[in-house]
Amino acid sequence: MPPHSLLLSLAVVSALVLVDVNPSEAIDTPQQLKLACEKGDATACTSLGMLHVEGEGVEQNNFQAAALFRKACDGGDALGCGSLGFLYEYGGGVRQDNAEALKYFGKVCDLKVQVGCDNYARLKLIMDGR
Repeated sequence: MPPHSLLLSLAVVSALVLVDVNPSEAIDTPQQLKLACEKGDATACTSLGMLHVEGEGVEQNNFQAAALFRKACDGGDALGCGSLGFLYEYGGGVRQDNAEALKYFGKVCDLKVQVGCDNYARLKLIMDGR
């Protein structure tokens, strides 16, 4: 795995650890996750997106992960929003864009998840040159 991809994976997995989530707890297979995601299960979309980031049981594909995280975020899943924020911050599967990353970290914060507020503040300081 190239260093950039490794860094992105670590960032997204760190978000999972900070909110104490194991994406494989609820549903076991990528096929089950895909079906649940298609039915509107935002958590399943996030879990499937994580599998795509890591290349676990599916092709490693940050473009697909970004689409899944966006769908999860639209469904109100904080981890999906935060993961999409990291993809924007590091340019994984989407064009690197700190303003977009900030927007998604803000959504996590709005959902009352402290790690989202922390990432929002961290990135805001970086963007402000502090």
